[in-house]
Amino acid sequence: MKNLVLRASQLMLALVLLGSLGLTSCKSTDSTTVLGNWTKSSTFLGTQRGNAVSFVINKIAYVGTGLDGNAVKYKDFFSFDPATGSWNKITPMPAAAAARYNAVGFSAAGKGYVGTGYDGTNLLSDFWQFDPAVNTVTTTTVGTTTTTTTTIGSWKRVADFPTPNGAGRYGAVAASISDIGYVGCGYDGNNQKDFYKYDPTSNTWSALTAGFPGDKRIGALAFVINGQMYVGTGTNNLTYNTDFWSYNPVGNGTWTQKRDLANKSTSTDSYDYSTVARAYASSFVVGNMGYVTLGSTSAVRTDCQAYDPSLDTWTATNPFTFTGGGAGRNSAVSFGIGSFGYVGTGYNGSARLDDFYKFDPSAAQQ
Repeated sequence: MKNLVLRASQLMLALVLLGSLGLTSCKSTDSTTVLGNWTKSSTFLGTQRGNAVSFVINKIAYVGTGLDGNAVKYKDFFSFDPATGSWNKITPMPAAAAARYNAVGFSAAGKGYVGTGYDGTNLLSDFWQFDPAVNTVTTTTVGTTTTTTTTIGSWKRVADFPTPNGAGRYGAVAASISDIGYVGCGYDGNNQKDFYKYDPTSNTWSALTAGFPGDKRIGALAFVINGQMYVGTGTNNLTYNTDFWSYNPVGNGTWTQKRDLANKSTSTDSYDYSTVARAYASSFVVGNMGYVTLGSTSAVRTDCQAYDPSLDTWTATNPFTFTGGGAGRNSAVSFGIGSFGYVGTGYNGSARLDDFYKFDPSAAQQ
């Protein structure tokens, strides 16, 4: 009888141990809870395109420029209100501004800024300011009939982006912190790693005192969390960059290297950081987390990775192709508004796209 009791106790202990092991290793089981849910959002109102730009002002997103499948360049713009899910055509960039793609956009002090890029012939350095509070009125007379049309917003040219090598630039990255714009990296005849800041009050550009310490790159990404800019991914010399940096603008500004997007032989972390590196990806911020999805390495990527700056770690969320999501793509536009991220347009091979998707980072899927 004592042996039976002892064996029963041992069996119970073994079951408890197995149960605890199962709980601590849930990442490798079928019951793993992966956060993030993609759902279809309103289709972009403009022509299917890739390599467009976006910026957000007062919880309204603005999307424009880009390149379609017939090599047509655009300078039209559209606004998106996530509260209603509606798109509206707004005032396009003016006649003096070339249609372009691979440009950059950011918002600062209640206005949007768009500049650089490629018009099919020339690298561009011009920059334009969009004011959503001042509408454009156009009067057209045909015979004895006069028609007045009012469109949302107006544009004006501001100081050109600096051209240290005497050429414009495309494939750069841009972000804004405390109403100051930041633009860097990209291609001007050579891949670059420089960074400049734009002050809307004085309408001036200046090179960052603390130069970007990372590698040259094109097709990188930048996002801002809690007053710091994070820059990474992109490609140079047919290699996908794995260095990742944060920039703090306080004082003369300082760059801090974060965890490389590559596994090290000395690392005991089981997460495969090399899966994050890519070029022409999409990124957005929701709350205190940054999200990176799509883009490409040797093939188009569809995964979605969440970055926690407090821990300097990446975590895989549900991929863009998850139920409710769309096809993989490069050079899509993306932005975060409220509790959601939004990703849309872009290209996959010769196909240009106009669909949009909403990402809820708090939703759990099995």
